[in-house]
Amino acid sequence: MNDPDLSDLMKAAAERQLAVAALQQKYGASESIPTEQLVLDMRELLATERVVLDAIITLFVKLDRPADKPASV
Repeated sequence: MNDPDLSDLMKAAAERQLAVAALQQKYGASESIPTEQLVLDMRELLATERVVLDAIITLFVKLDRPADKPASV
């Protein structure tokens, strides 16, 4: 496993955490939330989740593959 892979995962997780905190702050004081804005924000949050999941899957695939065996696509 390469350090860049772990670095990518940590970066993606940090970005996801920041996105969640920003939404909590944004909607924490709101009495009402426009549905359209909420949908847009949730889509953006899901995009950050996909990046984290992709990084995790990449790490697991690389851990499962022997170092001398090339990846098959």
